[in-house]
Formats: sequence, structure tokens, C-alpha cells
Amino acid sequence: MDTIINQEWSRISTELVQNPDDLNLWQSLIKAAESNTKRGITKSSGFEEIDVLRVSYQKLLQKYPLLYNYWIKFAEWEFHLGDTDRANQVYQSSLKHLSYSCEIWTSYLNFKINTSNGNLDEVLGLFESARRKIGYHFHAYEFYKLYLSFLENYQTETENFKLKYYVLLRIIVEIPLYHYEYFYKKLFDTFAEIGNDEKRANELVPLVVPEKELKNYKTSENKQLALHLKKTFVDAYLTTQFKVYELFNFEKHITRQYYDTSSISSQQLENWDMYLDFLELREYPNDYIIFTYERCLIPTASYARFWTKYSDYYINQGNHLKAAEVLVRGYNYSGQHSLLLKLVDLQIYLHNFTKARDMILAFIKTNASVPLPIYEKLINIERFL
Repeated sequence: MDTIINQEWSRISTELVQNPDDLNLWQSLIKAAESNTKRGITKSSGFEEIDVLRVSYQKLLQKYPLLYNYWIKFAEWEFHLGDTDRANQVYQSSLKHLSYSCEIWTSYLNFKINTSNGNLDEVLGLFESARRKIGYHFHAYEFYKLYLSFLENYQTETENFKLKYYVLLRIIVEIPLYHYEYFYKKLFDTFAEIGNDEKRANELVPLVVPEKELKNYKTSENKQLALHLKKTFVDAYLTTQFKVYELFNFEKHITRQYYDTSSISSQQLENWDMYLDFLELREYPNDYIIFTYERCLIPTASYARFWTKYSDYYINQGNHLKAAEVLVRGYNYSGQHSLLLKLVDLQIYLHNFTKARDMILAFIKTNASVPLPIYEKLINIERFL
């Protein structure tokens, strides 16, 4: 084996020593590792060649942990190389940084379905964990389609997946999704079956309509029941449709939903600001607003203003612990010292003066260049001690 496994990779890694913040160089490093001097990477590749690939992904994602597409590619490489445990670990590591990423959850769930070895409860639990994180995503169509497909294809007599399928479908249709019509069609097709097929009606009615709700329709005639159900959900359809159109006014302006080191246009930033303000003003559910903040902060992670806005949302709710967590994350991802100052101010407000001072001192010790406001804040804190 050659002493230098991959000369192109070695050249780029040397350049990265001089320019460690150049994302384009990092991406070129990955391509060079995958190309492996045009030999590619397979299960039969040498240990050193595979290790170069792994180290490249690990170092890139350590530097830029919000690049969800590279987490997915890394996990897929581990899977193709036959190491499902490593692939699973990559997905789990990605979710520590991107637990609100639709793309990562959908990829991870596909992976778990293919490697579950019949452990359906584990997969179902992951689907529910994903739903709690990304269930409100305007583009959660692929996720919900996969979830319904899983419940449909893996149903057994003991799992009760049929009931779960229709419960989930009824939940989905009340969420403003871009592809909301796809799920309403499924529901209305079910109502049509209830009205037209006696045998199917006997099977479907207990699944689609809870017993206590069934009493409200005051009919035992399936055709009448189907009509009542359709009327009820036509009203829900119109409500969902209105919300989708309302949200689309903001969604249509979001052209970058991924993290990148390049700047975002002022129009896009203003759109996110207006979107978040709109949700708060219209009093959308708290979970919906939190999800939208988290979604916003993937492409805007370098912008302190959105981390500050998010922390203020928690502060206004009296949740100072969550506000502090947001500021810590924001500082770690963006490196903006204004977020550290905001965090210190929060600790001062909570009378955690020693903790506030320690944060400032830690920054001073680990940074060669310290902005003047940091020293000024330290002087102010000393007055409280």
C-alpha cells in the first residue's frame, strides 16, 4: 500500500491547517476521501482508506455540527460499509445537535425500519419521538407518509397498529401541512368505504370513530354516519386550508432551510422575524412556536438576533432555565460574544453573580482577543460580589 493513501486528501488537509474556517475546503476534503484517488470506498477498501473517510466526516461535523446533509451521508457510508452500529451512533450524535431536523429524522427512521430485526416497539417509539420534534413542520409530508406506511405495513393482531394508523391520520389532518390534501383524501376515502361497504364499515368505524364520539352522531346507518363524518371533517379541512394559506405567505419566502457559512439575505432574515412574530401574535400552540424557532435557527445559527429572540420568548414565559440553555447553544454555535453578555445579564438578574463572573473569566482565559464590553461587564459584576 502507498505511503500516502490519498495525495489529494493530504494536500487539502494541509490547506485546512492554514484556513480551518473555509467550508468549501472541508467539502473538498470529504470529496477527496470519498473518491480515494478514483478508487472509491467499499467494504474491501483498506483500513487506512476507510479511516481517512471516517476522520474527515468526524472533523467536519465537529467543526460544523449543523450540516444535516453530511450527518446523513456519514451514517449512510457506515451502513454501506456494513457497520449498522456505527451508523446508528452517527444518527444519534446528529440528533444531539439537530433534533428538530425533518431530514435527519426521516433518514434515521428509514434506517431503523430496515435494520430493526422485528423490534417494532423501538421503531414506533422513535416515530413518536420524531413526531414530538418535527410533527409541526410545514413540510413534514415525507415523515407522516413514512409513519403511516410503517403502521400499515407492519400491523399485526397484537400491535394494534390499525387503530394507531387512524388515530394518527386524524391528528395529521388538523396540522397545517403543505401537502394537507394528501392526508384528507386518505380520510375521505375511508369515509366513502364506510358508506359503501358494510363489511369494511364494521371494521373501520371502531377504528375511525371513538365510541364516546360515535354516540354524538345518533345514527346506526353507515351511509348516514359517513355523511356526518365527511361534513365534520370538511369543516376541519377548511380550517386547515386557511391556516396553510396563512403560513404559506411566510413559507414561500424561505429559500434556505440549511446551515451554511455564507450570509443570508436581509429579506430572508426579515421574513423569519415576521413569521415568528405572527405565530406569537396569533397565539399558536407553544410547541408550534418553539418548533419554528428551532427550525429557524438551523439556517440562521450564525445570527445572534434569533438566539436572543428565542431566549426572550422563554424569558417572557418565566422559563429562565430554558432561556439560558438557548443562549449557551447560541454562543457555542455562533461564537457571538453578545450572546455571552446576554447570558451573563440573565445570571445577574437571577442573582447568580459568581456564575456570571466565572463565565466572563472563562471567556477571557480562552480568547486571545477580548472585546471591551467583556471587560466592562466583569467590572460591573465585581460590584455585586
